[in-house]
Amino acid sequence: MSGTRHTEAKQPLRFSGIAASRGIAIGPAYRYERQLLYAEDRKLDVSEVGHEIERFDAAVVKARQEIEKVRRVAEQKVGSSASAIFEAQMMMVSDEFILSNIRQSVKHELKPAAFVVDREFSEHQRMFETGDNPLMRERVDDVEDIKQRLLRYLLDRKKWLSKIEVPSILVAETLTPADAILFARSSVLGFAIDGGGITSHVAILARSLGLPALVALHSASQQIEAGDMLILDGERGELIVNPDAETLREYEQEQSLAVGTSSITEAPAFESDFAGARTQDGHAVRVQMNLEFGSEIAIAEAERLSKSAMSGGSQPIGLGLVRTEHFLLLHDDFPTEEEQSTLYRDLADRFHPACVTLRTFDVGGDKVLSGSYHEDNPFLGWRGLRISLDEPDLFLAQLRAILRASARGNVRVMFPMVTTAEELVRALEFLEQARHDLRIKEEPFDQNMPVGIMIEVPSAAIMAESFLPMVDYLSIGSNDLTQYTLAVDRGNDLIAGLYQDLHPAVLRLIQMTADAARRGGKPVSICGELGSNPLATPVLIGMGISEMSVVPTDVHSLATRVTLLRQDECKLLVDHILDNAVSAEEVKRQILHFLVERELIDRFSQTALRTRSGARMMKR
Repeated sequence: MSGTRHTEAKQPLRFSGIAASRGIAIGPAYRYERQLLYAEDRKLDVSEVGHEIERFDAAVVKARQEIEKVRRVAEQKVGSSASAIFEAQMMMVSDEFILSNIRQSVKHELKPAAFVVDREFSEHQRMFETGDNPLMRERVDDVEDIKQRLLRYLLDRKKWLSKIEVPSILVAETLTPADAILFARSSVLGFAIDGGGITSHVAILARSLGLPALVALHSASQQIEAGDMLILDGERGELIVNPDAETLREYEQEQSLAVGTSSITEAPAFESDFAGARTQDGHAVRVQMNLEFGSEIAIAEAERLSKSAMSGGSQPIGLGLVRTEHFLLLHDDFPTEEEQSTLYRDLADRFHPACVTLRTFDVGGDKVLSGSYHEDNPFLGWRGLRISLDEPDLFLAQLRAILRASARGNVRVMFPMVTTAEELVRALEFLEQARHDLRIKEEPFDQNMPVGIMIEVPSAAIMAESFLPMVDYLSIGSNDLTQYTLAVDRGNDLIAGLYQDLHPAVLRLIQMTADAARRGGKPVSICGELGSNPLATPVLIGMGISEMSVVPTDVHSLATRVTLLRQDECKLLVDHILDNAVSAEEVKRQILHFLVERELIDRFSQTALRTRSGARMMKR
């Protein structure tokens, strides 16, 4: 599956895909080509039926043992929530209805067990593939994994190799969740997959493992040889094959910046003051973290950062955004009120006294649950707060769970995808009902728990002032705001290049929101990926953003960038951009000029403005 390739110079290539897990990986390619097994049809003799059923039952037992082994490894590496993926596989391979149908087919049709297994599980795959639910379509690989395990035993084939000796980037057409976990035990640096989606189990596991991953690369694996030098860019959704020396140097610099080993760490006062960073002229920026459920590793790392800030004499770092819906992606259903209470209380306790911001379920769009109504255009349909308002029992259960967790006084609640004042009024009525329910039961909660909303659509940014009397804070979701402003599906790799979060139109809406918040005396934060973009830092500071929430790995570099700037200078930069720039490229050039003048370009990672020269972008 892997080998050392010849060393002659090759033309650099670039492939665009979807960033399923953030980060940058640099290393040789490890080609993983899983040979799929297929069973042939033949007629059994009646005397063979008993033995064939025995072989099938033995294969089921072995498959269960393997899945349980993988589940234990997953639990050890990523926690019990993510390992639930393999519990779902175990349920399928233990489903007596499926198993009984296979036995009956062997007995009555006189077909080999391998052939019936291939046929039955392939039919389940077709059902998932043709269904309306995107999440269920992405579970096809899980069914394939079960089918191939059973076929391997029934056809007496050798076990698959899932080990890498040299640190490498794994390149494959498809990858199962079990493959991802088993490779993670060895020297894998990241995953580059032709298929898959951002909500696939492999994508979820990659995020939980902290490994960069690209999916939807289409035919990239067919043009990559084992040993090719790769740059896997999980920030911009690119895979660069055989990069030139300059591109490689720039990415190595950015990679070192991301892990906190570059010269940026020389900036003053980092260790003692990175939760409440200040610009050189005294503007305070509260640095917080975004968190996804499902990864105990991610929670533990965020907790470590928060506590290390306290030990250094600084404020603890809080959670500016907890995406509670990611818990659903692992279960394909809403958790009970008690399950939610346990999760939210645990977070509040672990991060106390730091703030924990719990966003209510933001499902819909690219995060569709099983059983959801089919929509031709889900991003403009039933999603976010709209679903919560239409499902009162589920919404009230989550609000009560959040209120219970607020008893220690460090929890905020945030509503996603608010588009009108009427929606917010209804959401607040539900919140008051949840408070009433808990008062009747005499359960403790924070009577003054702060309430905020996400500004994610142009209408909300334009009408921000109308929301302010009803909320305690605003939070700008730059990912969706960019998507809706520019009419670009950020998960569509065919138009990924049109997604530009530094576009002047997006920046004008952010400035409009920040100005409204300032006039209303309410804090405004940003919690989308724009907060992690080094080029955006001076712009956001110039706009008066008082809080930025980023993934834990970006806390260090963001806080340090803040300390290198002056807000008065950043404000002049913003004024010039909004008055003159008409494209994202112009915005980037003006920011670059600003940083060069102040000799800050090295510390702000020049690679964020990397040119596209030196490599050929592959079109599909």
